[in-house]
Amino acid sequence: MNLKDLHDKICTTLKKEISAIQTCEVYPAIRKELVAPAVFIELSSLEQGKDPGTEELALKARFEARIVIDSTIENAAIIVRTLAAEVARVVNKNTWNVENVSPGEFISGGGDDFRPELDAYLVWLIEWVHYLHVGESVWLEEKIKPHTINLGNINVGS
Repeated sequence: MNLKDLHDKICTTLKKEISAIQTCEVYPAIRKELVAPAVFIELSSLEQGKDPGTEELALKARFEARIVIDSTIENAAIIVRTLAAEVARVVNKNTWNVENVSPGEFISGGGDDFRPELDAYLVWLIEWVHYLHVGESVWLEEKIKPHTINLGNINVGS
């Protein structure tokens, strides 16, 4: 599982599924001008996930999407909420066709006033999680070695 690929596929899918999105970036460098509506994607935290019993590291990955629009356009409040609902729809149950990524679980959405660099815009935040498995599974076929097991007087194996 490659985190860069996951981020890229999230952006690509959001732009494809929601035609109104003009800009989708991962960990964007905030600048003075951007083409909006825009969506900014970030992996905001990693927590212990559900152990798959494969010796892979199980992680619960929390993602954030900030939907950004010009606050001066007509119906800006409705537009940003509509786009936020669309982003929530796309991320929910989506695996982005990336191996070892569980279907997305939508958590919440709401106004986001915590980024001073975005104060000139109207911003809504959508949060969701994926469960990821990182590393190699010990149960890959090429890693299971044929072996002999002796049970009492019975010989089982190859």
